Amino acid sequence: MLIGNSKAQDNSLDSLRNSVKEAESDNEKLKAYRTFLSHIYPNEKELIFKHYPEGIDLAVSLGDYETAANWSIELFQSFQISSGKGKDALITMEKATTFVPKISSSKLRGDIFLKYAAAYYDMGEFEKAIGEYTNAIHEFTDQDSILVADALFFRGQARDFKGEFINAINDYQKAALYYELLEDEEYVDYVQNSMSIIFSKYGMLDESEKIRLKLLESHLRRNQKRYWAVVMYNRAGTYRLAGYLEENYNILREVYENMDEEIDDPHLEVSLNLALANHFAREGDNQQFDFHYRKADSIREERIGKGSYLDISFTKSRFLGEKNFGDLFVAKEKLKEYKAQANSIDKFTDKLDVLAFEAELQHLMGNHAEAFEALSSWSQKKDSVFAVNKATSFAYYQTLYETEKKERELLKKSLEIENITTANQKKIALIVGLSLILIVGLAVLYLYKNLQSEIKAKRMQEKFSRDLLIYQEEERKRISKDLHDGLGQSLLLIKNKVAMSTDASASGLLDSAIEELRGISRSLHPFQLEELGLTRAIKNTLENLDGETDIFISSEIDEVDSLFDKNEQLHVYRIVQEVFNNILKHAQASAVRVLMVLDNQMVNLSIEDNGIGFDFSEKYQDFESLGLKTLKERTASLKGTMKVDSEKGKGTKFSFYFYK
Repeated sequence: MLIGNSKAQDNSLDSLRNSVKEAESDNEKLKAYRTFLSHIYPNEKELIFKHYPEGIDLAVSLGDYETAANWSIELFQSFQISSGKGKDALITMEKATTFVPKISSSKLRGDIFLKYAAAYYDMGEFEKAIGEYTNAIHEFTDQDSILVADALFFRGQARDFKGEFINAINDYQKAALYYELLEDEEYVDYVQNSMSIIFSKYGMLDESEKIRLKLLESHLRRNQKRYWAVVMYNRAGTYRLAGYLEENYNILREVYENMDEEIDDPHLEVSLNLALANHFAREGDNQQFDFHYRKADSIREERIGKGSYLDISFTKSRFLGEKNFGDLFVAKEKLKEYKAQANSIDKFTDKLDVLAFEAELQHLMGNHAEAFEALSSWSQKKDSVFAVNKATSFAYYQTLYETEKKERELLKKSLEIENITTANQKKIALIVGLSLILIVGLAVLYLYKNLQSEIKAKRMQEKFSRDLLIYQEEERKRISKDLHDGLGQSLLLIKNKVAMSTDASASGLLDSAIEELRGISRSLHPFQLEELGLTRAIKNTLENLDGETDIFISSEIDEVDSLFDKNEQLHVYRIVQEVFNNILKHAQASAVRVLMVLDNQMVNLSIEDNGIGFDFSEKYQDFESLGLKTLKERTASLKGTMKVDSEKGKGTKFSFYFYK
């Protein structure tokens, strides 16, 4: 039956769990466990934390390391978004690295190290994170370029926190090049934002501001409020470091006043409130400081948990509060805690703040000698950091200068060679040039005409396919109506006459014939689609299939009727029908999960079964007999994309993406 409540779900899981215990062979046991885990919903974290480790151990014991790796990554992701589970996430991926050599997929091997590095990064252990990101890059191949780009980007961020300016910039530039070649504009913006942060950190404020103004314009144009808020927050931090405290507060206030449901980022909300709390601590406004600090703390408790990189920011704010409004001795203890955290994560900006705060606190406590010593240490460290900034800035601009210099030298030499060649072989060059132009022109003309013919043929084929589908549906509707209104009515009249006789068998045969006729009529044209709309029609179809077959069906169907016109609704409905026809005929499945999710004007329809699956490369030539050709044509008529994931023995997943 369909999943309708938690009790039904619990009973289903118990049944699947028992099938694991009752499996006779190890392979059957693993298969049963795979089905069991697939029915645990992502929000059922306690079940995930309990049963996924069991599944991983089982897969390892049977030598199925790829399954163990995939389950380890899924478990890691659940730990990562759960409060206080950072250490568990790290242990999970550390265990997964032990069977990396036994995994054939380069993508999966690299992804394990990528998640392992992320676990270290989340805990503030940036040196170890850098090492694991490097391992991930070594495992990936040319076919995994998007993941290589991610590893370079994240390694650049870790190096940024470590204060490795040149290395971080190099990683960012390489990552940006990958993303540009892959036409991933969103991640190009991410990299540009990180580069603006590192430029501002090292005093290159003009470079930072140029990048941020372009990013802000791009985000506003594309209505990306969350990205706009992140860039503005980082921009405020740059103004604070430069000593422009009023501008810093104005930007923070603008971001704070524009926070809404579209900007759903708890980490940003916490950082923003702590930055405002620190501002009001410096201004001596205890009430506003306490308001923003408490708000940040409540968001952390509800949505993030302790044990993240934000902990040091809370300690810093608590110190400022105690120093300005509380007990100086308590402030001294908080400063010790802040210093220990700054040393543990090796973040040089916090180390510099520790010395400045120590000088201020000793002065307030009347310890002028200690205050002078701390101030001297702060001044020396600041001067050394300034020297490093100056050196790194010089190295950066020197690299740009050398690159431009070499380009100019190459251009100059090319011009000299060109002039010599022109002077000595002017006539030959002219003849060769004209010949080449003629040949290239003819070639381009031929290719252009050929391309136009191909485009025209493709458009005609696409139009023919669309027109054929429309004609088929219209003909089905006509035949369905004729059967229902003509033959159906005649059969009903005959039934009424037979009912007046005593021949019960004849009446039964007529009932069966009428019911079969109605079924044929419904299959030819779904009148319930016109009466109920797409969403309800699909739900009814799933309920009927669930009641009439032995297949366990779960579903999550969003309301999407308003996004499609009548013809488009019919195509979507037929897609669902065709996929289920394939499942009933070929899959031998015991469970099917249907999702139709609306996400930012994109409809994602996925239908996944746990059947016998098939080798897509083998069946590709048998495209038409599988019904995939019709599915592809209907998807194309909706200007959508279709994806089929299937392996023998691992079930099949149909995914359709419709952009509205």
